[in-house]
Amino acid sequence: MTSSLATVGRPIRSLAAAILIALPGCRVSPSVNILGSFFPAWLISIVIGVVLTVVVRRLFVAIDVASHLRPAGLVYPCLAGLLILATWLILFGS
Repeated sequence: MTSSLATVGRPIRSLAAAILIALPGCRVSPSVNILGSFFPAWLISIVIGVVLTVVVRRLFVAIDVASHLRPAGLVYPCLAGLLILATWLILFGS
């Protein structure tokens, strides 16, 4: 049984090539300076989206629409996702 070094090294080279191809995408990460501290833009979008979801839910309860939204366990996470992505596009989409 013979195994050459070239056959063993082929998966390692493929993995190294995939990592090197993916690395340039990590170089430019959008970040926002808040009081001298840099926060990732996606984190800010999540916080704003969740806060907006709570506000919209309170609005739905106030106008008596919340009782008609079923299943609530599906409606509100989808609403949060919509508001998070909309916040990302409005604030950071170029």
